[in-house]
Amino acid sequence: MYEIIATVTKYALTFTIYWFIFRIAKLIYQDIKTMTVWESAKVTNPHLKLLSTLEGNDKQTVTEIFPLITGTTLVGRGIEAQIIIADPHISSKHLQIENTVNGYVIRDLASANGTFLNGEKLMKPLILKEGDEISLGVSKMIFSEGRE
Repeated sequence: MYEIIATVTKYALTFTIYWFIFRIAKLIYQDIKTMTVWESAKVTNPHLKLLSTLEGNDKQTVTEIFPLITGTTLVGRGIEAQIIIADPHISSKHLQIENTVNGYVIRDLASANGTFLNGEKLMKPLILKEGDEISLGVSKMIFSEGRE
């Protein structure tokens, strides 16, 4: 009786390990597939580049790219935002970027700390241009029209 229980336990454990490895491989595949979609989207579609300054280095590097695919994109730290930035100085619904016939329009949503476009406080909706720097909280983003 002991041998039967030991054999069943051995097979159950082996199955569980293989199932776990399969799930990890599937997640890795989905992640790579998503990265490929984002890489192609950033070239052909307008997007925002999130910048980060490494400690001890003044040079800013792009840490994340957010394609602007939908008509209106909400940026903030809340779960209702399409672009979520984990910065305590950013409001839950901080700013909105809307695709209009005139171009992409940025609008501050009455955020607590404000939104700055190229160093100036955003007081009214403005049309974004290639290379515009958007500052919100301690985070900075660069707008790109996608013609890279």
